Amino acid sequence: MTNVIKFLSKNVSNKIASGEVIHNPSSILKEILENSIDAYAKNIKIILKNGGKNRIHIIDDGIGMSKNDAIKSFERYSTSKINKIEDILNISTKGFRGEALSYISSVTQIEIETRYIESDIGIRLIIENGKLKYNPLPIAMDKGCSICIKNIFYNIPAKRKFLKSSKLELKNIINEFYKLALSHNDINFYLENDNKILFDLKSSSYKERIIHIFGEKIKKFLIKIKKTTNLVKLQGYITNPKYYKSNKLEQYLFLNKRFIKNKKIHDAIITSYEGLINKKYNPSYFLFLTMEPSKFNINISPSKTEVKFYDEICLCKQITSTIKECLGIKKISNFLLKQVNVKKLSTREITYFNNEYKKLKNNKLKKSFNEKYKWIQIYNKYIIGFLNYRLILVDQNRAHQRILYDYFDNNSFKKRIKFKFPIEIKISNKNRFFIKKILYKLNNLGFKIYLIKDIMLVKYIPIVLYIYNIYKFIEIIIENGNLNNEFLYKKICKFFSIKNGEKLSKLEIKYLIKNLFDSNKPYYTPYGRKIIFNIN
Repeated sequence: MTNVIKFLSKNVSNKIASGEVIHNPSSILKEILENSIDAYAKNIKIILKNGGKNRIHIIDDGIGMSKNDAIKSFERYSTSKINKIEDILNISTKGFRGEALSYISSVTQIEIETRYIESDIGIRLIIENGKLKYNPLPIAMDKGCSICIKNIFYNIPAKRKFLKSSKLELKNIINEFYKLALSHNDINFYLENDNKILFDLKSSSYKERIIHIFGEKIKKFLIKIKKTTNLVKLQGYITNPKYYKSNKLEQYLFLNKRFIKNKKIHDAIITSYEGLINKKYNPSYFLFLTMEPSKFNINISPSKTEVKFYDEICLCKQITSTIKECLGIKKISNFLLKQVNVKKLSTREITYFNNEYKKLKNNKLKKSFNEKYKWIQIYNKYIIGFLNYRLILVDQNRAHQRILYDYFDNNSFKKRIKFKFPIEIKISNKNRFFIKKILYKLNNLGFKIYLIKDIMLVKYIPIVLYIYNIYKFIEIIIENGNLNNEFLYKKICKFFSIKNGEKLSKLEIKYLIKNLFDSNKPYYTPYGRKIIFNIN
């Protein structure tokens, strides 16, 4: 029988495998730019012809390569980034698979000039069809690397014909350029196409880089995000709900300066805007996550944009909480306040607050009022917040109702308060059967109540509840005869919520405001009553 199975040549296998990484000029640009960044370049120049279809020329001032390294770099699975399998768990570079240059050289014509930082001279290599066309030629040049890639898919006509128009390919390249330019704001980037300068970006802050790329119009809508937890360092910018797009082109998420895609994190960000923006529109965001490599796995796909987080649920919660805090508390007064009706205070209340404010202003303490006294209680009924020289008012009782309802609705009841001496409540035997059902429900919500003959012993209550008349609460439940979960949550939040007239400490005020804006529905109580009001 004739043997029909044979090994593919290295050249053929590279051309087949290149489809996993090299799709178009933009994917080539991404791989080469990442190599320049990994080589510690501080100045990167990109020159395109015909939207990258005819030529992509990248020049950097990185550390360069030695002669031997330059030759080996075009071999498949050659890399300077990792040595052993354990290194994959601690990746800090853009590239590490050792495949891209080999694939690119198999489907393009390449001319590379490079000089290692410790060498006196550089070398020139010309590569076609994955092989050196001539012996390396020594040349005089500055340290760094110049790589010119011509005629993508020149040797695979079937793939070349699927390239888009020059205009569309250039658009794809610019999209890739944005991702690397945004995440590496400390690098100077220059981009031109057909002798026309498109970008000349100088080293700058994240905010300045965003404005340079997307224009001055976005400047006034940017809101700074910055928070560090045990899991992640989160920084970057989101936009005011007033600034939105019908597409998702201005949504960028980075992990350790690498652009990534993650649907759950994206959904967590969008959820933070719930109630502030129409669902058919998209807010812009530019978020940078910094995490220990041991907390995620980047080696999921050849594109290295998919990531597996080992504690994704907690990460999403932290991101949502941080963004909601910034949207709800720090920056969005102008937009947020238009979404609620005006709360009419009495003349006496307005006069009182104006007098207090004037005292602060006259004593040149406006800044301390804005920061130290961002939230204060007046008349033991309202909490007032000063945001960007405007005021919003929060009803403390209604705010606490929303917090308690969410606590039980989200099944968060884990911690409990133990009474030193259990509270005894005498009951009527005729209600004993129904009371058992009630106690079963309440015990599942974090209470701990025992029934001994005609006596109820209350030993624990959920930690979030104030200690009020437990007997009165159970009496209300018995009278209504409804054991539906939503009914119980509403009754609990109404009965145990902080009442108007109660003096709150600074810690209690901070607790109310933070947890209110952690809610998905911070504007209304479970009964549909408004929590947040505008003061004119």
